[in-house]
Amino acid sequence: MIKKVKSITKALTSFAMSKSTSIWQFKTLHQLRFKFAALKHGIELNTSGQSTLFNLRRNIHRLEKGLSYPVAKEVFAEDYIVETIQFLKSAISKDVIDDDTLNWAISVLKLYFKTVKLSDKLKLIKNDFEQISSSFDYVNSVPYHSSTRPPITVNYEDLLSLSVRRRSVRYFHPEPVDIELVRKAYEIAKYAPSACNRQAFQFLFYNEKTIVDKLAAIPGGVSGYSLPSIMVVLGRYDGYFDVRDINAPVIDSSLSIMSFLYAAETLGMGTVCINWPNLPDREAQLRKVLNIDKSEIVVMMIGLGYPLDDGKIPFSAKRPNKSALLFNERKKLSE
Repeated sequence: MIKKVKSITKALTSFAMSKSTSIWQFKTLHQLRFKFAALKHGIELNTSGQSTLFNLRRNIHRLEKGLSYPVAKEVFAEDYIVETIQFLKSAISKDVIDDDTLNWAISVLKLYFKTVKLSDKLKLIKNDFEQISSSFDYVNSVPYHSSTRPPITVNYEDLLSLSVRRRSVRYFHPEPVDIELVRKAYEIAKYAPSACNRQAFQFLFYNEKTIVDKLAAIPGGVSGYSLPSIMVVLGRYDGYFDVRDINAPVIDSSLSIMSFLYAAETLGMGTVCINWPNLPDREAQLRKVLNIDKSEIVVMMIGLGYPLDDGKIPFSAKRPNKSALLFNERKKLSE
């Protein structure tokens, strides 16, 4: 896979330098160079065994999906169960696994070995797993019935009201937001879906004026208002092993961001999404200020604060449903 990424990078470089390449094409490749470099480095980390946490989370998710079938198969996952145990062992030995992931992994693996038909190979792997897990206490965290989910306490009208209320706020009280409120907002954001439950992203929060002002000066469109606190959201390519996942960190982090914005609104905070286009000079500035790893990409920045009551908010009319939401259209009927 590393050879594949290097060959693609080489091809892109060759393409960019060829005489037939237009200025537009060369500029495009130049502007996206940080993303391609992060993808390459992230895949190298992932496939060289230096990203055991995300690989473990992916495999535990795959196992749990198999265990969620109405009737689980007697034989499945034999092609990746060995590496899953190796990921678990490595994550523990390197101390890169959090308690929640460890609890989840042990729970799912115990159910897996209880469910499948144990071949001689699986018996050996099970013994290896039991030696690893025997020293850990765990709370059972395995697939559960849909009917046992918490009851819905928010109706559609409440959610619509929250959606209409949450607008980009640009005028705030000067004091930075309470860190505990940010933690509570992320508690909701972390339940957003992500590819194989990797959650390969990072939320970086700052509320010290010096660093906030420095960060806010980097992107465009922020002049004219002051941000008391700021969040920088990064995508991590070390959670992925193939170029096919180039969009995954952006999608996953964006899903989480939207939940964070709604949660912040319920906690009395205002938020403003700061546009982050692919501008290499600004990307380089931010990467230097925050010491961003080569395998990470900047997804976006969010301004946070307590809204001023008399601060104005643009109306920002939205497109009508009929122009954005189509039903049974654009379909190609197979012959």
